[in-house]
Amino acid sequence: MSVKRLSICCALPLMIGLSACQTVGPDYVAPKFDLVGAYTPPVPVIAANQADHGRWWESTSDPVLRDLIALGLANNLDLRIAASRIEEARAVARGVSGANGIEVGASVNGDAERGTSSRERGDQTTDLGFGAGIDFSWTADVWGGQQREDEVALADYLEQVYLREDVYLTVIADIVRNYIELRGTQKRQELLRSSLDLQRQTSNIVQVRMQTGLASELDLSRARAEVSDIEATLPTLQTDIDRSINAIAILLGAQPGTYRDRLVDVQPLPEFDSAPPIGIPADLLRRRPDVRAAELSLISATAEIGVQTADLYPELTLDGSVALGATGYGTGPIVQTAMAAIGAVIDATLYDGGARQADIDVAEQQAQQAFYSYQQTLLVAIQDVESAIYGYVGAVQQRDSLISSVRYHRQAFEQSRVRYVQGLSNFLDVLDSQRTLTQSQQDLADAETDLELETINLYAAVGLSVDDVERYADKAGIDINNG
Repeated sequence: MSVKRLSICCALPLMIGLSACQTVGPDYVAPKFDLVGAYTPPVPVIAANQADHGRWWESTSDPVLRDLIALGLANNLDLRIAASRIEEARAVARGVSGANGIEVGASVNGDAERGTSSRERGDQTTDLGFGAGIDFSWTADVWGGQQREDEVALADYLEQVYLREDVYLTVIADIVRNYIELRGTQKRQELLRSSLDLQRQTSNIVQVRMQTGLASELDLSRARAEVSDIEATLPTLQTDIDRSINAIAILLGAQPGTYRDRLVDVQPLPEFDSAPPIGIPADLLRRRPDVRAAELSLISATAEIGVQTADLYPELTLDGSVALGATGYGTGPIVQTAMAAIGAVIDATLYDGGARQADIDVAEQQAQQAFYSYQQTLLVAIQDVESAIYGYVGAVQQRDSLISSVRYHRQAFEQSRVRYVQGLSNFLDVLDSQRTLTQSQQDLADAETDLELETINLYAAVGLSVDDVERYADKAGIDINNG
């Protein structure tokens, strides 16, 4: 027995000393990616001004859109879910920290006894007593496993912070996209109604000419058919408008149709006076919240290797107690007692069939997967920016070409109608030129909408500035200085 006590006494200071300097598992080192210093397509100049902190949506002159964004940020349910996940991760981190500290317990007890003598006098004795004690237990972080657990919890917590910012950016972009689609569809509907009025005028001209014998009934049938074709398209556009209004309401955390009165009036496409700085591909490592979240997932997975590795080694637990007691508060003599004890337990698994090593292997593979996911997220972010640049440049070229196309088709229609009235051409020329004019106007409206959407795609792909993320974190009382 004395030999065992000596071994514990010798091992105890050694293991406590190791706890101050030994941390198993790999330390996180930020990966270095070999990124090309520029995007493949030339970066276009979209706006002369750069938005403060990358908040390009605040530069719109559209008051309705500004109000919708404000309502969305206040009431969007995905944002509320993301904020709740931050609080959940914060609570988990507190729990991990508390579980790794000293555990203290307390107890209080009391007892009372009364006895009667069997002798003739029948003496009675009363004995009252109480006791109180405090127990504590502490597991020393000999191998740094608890420190690694704290690192895992902190990284998971910060990951949720950046995922919330990714949702924040996505919600804004979705509100703007749906608003642009709504205004674009309303513009198409307005153009189509103008074309319908024009086609009805043409049909009336044909009817008058037919009454005078200058046009055939076939021409009138064709004119009326064109009117019906345009009328048949209008309900489809109205359906798209209704769907966009409902989608916006959902993004704002409201019942579909809630903001119909505010959105039903036709308004032009919104404009933005500022654009976020696009920078270079390496900037996305700091600007894109999803990229930062992917890195934090890698940090967490790396620390988890240390958590599992620490399980390979013995665990030192210190248990202690302090107890106070008193008896004899009655007819007997008062006896007071006090006891204190402390002990150390070294828990070591000698053989587990390789289960703990398997857990380490699992953690290492999960860290490798997290690294690949981080790299993939970065590559997708670069792809998003490059694709958005290509989309924006192509949309500009398409819009410019369609502007010329509409101008020429309008001239052709006016000329064909004049020639028809003068009897110099047949009605098919008028019908064909009017149909192509209507289609080119619709194509131009679509192109203008697509250009706005490609602009938003580029703005969203660039991400938020780090200052914007830090602003939210500071407001929410979050320390994101994770190195």
